[in-house]
Amino acid sequence: MRPTGRPRRTVLWVVVGTAVVVAALIAVVASAQPSSEVEGKSPLLGGPAPAISGPGLGGGHYSLAQFRGRWVLVNFMATWCEDCQQEMPQLMEFAKQHARAGDATVLTVADDPSDVGQLRRYLAAEGAGWPAVDDPVATVSYGIQGLPSSFLVAPDGTVFAYLIGEVRASELDSWLQQGAAKGFGAA
Repeated sequence: MRPTGRPRRTVLWVVVGTAVVVAALIAVVASAQPSSEVEGKSPLLGGPAPAISGPGLGGGHYSLAQFRGRWVLVNFMATWCEDCQQEMPQLMEFAKQHARAGDATVLTVADDPSDVGQLRRYLAAEGAGWPAVDDPVATVSYGIQGLPSSFLVAPDGTVFAYLIGEVRASELDSWLQQGAAKGFGAA
C-alpha cells in the first residue's frame, strides 16, 4: 500500500508557515528605529517651550530662557530609571561635541522630587557638566509620562522634537541638522 503523502504535506506547510512568520519578525526588528529616532506625540510640538526654572542641582539657579539662542535638549531624568543611566554616555558625548561651539546644551530636569539629592550626586559622579534643575512644575507642564523623555528646544524657544526613550548623540545631531534645514537655527 502506498502512503498518501498527507503527513509530508502537513509538515511542509508547517515549515513554510513558520519560515514566513520568522521572516516577518526579522523584517520588523531590522526596520525598527532606535528610541531617539521615534518622535513622540505632544501638544507642545511647534509651540513655545514651557518655562523651566529652579535651583540648580549643583548650585545656582537655572532657567530654560537663559539658553535662548542655542539648541537645548531638555532631558527629564531620575536615578532609579535604568534607561536614563544607560543613555548617560550619549548625553555626555552630545554635550562634549557642542561645548566648544556653544550651539547646543543639555538641561537635565529632575523628574522625581524625592530623588533630587541622589540625582545631584549621580550627575556629579558621572562628570555631567551641564545644568540640572529641580523644577517640579516642569514635569507637569511638559506632560511627562515616562522616562527617559527629552524635548529638543530650538534656539528661538520652539519645541522642535519630543524624543521618547534613550537618546543617541549622533541622532541628536541629526535632529539638529533637520531643525537647521527647516530654519530653526544653525546646527
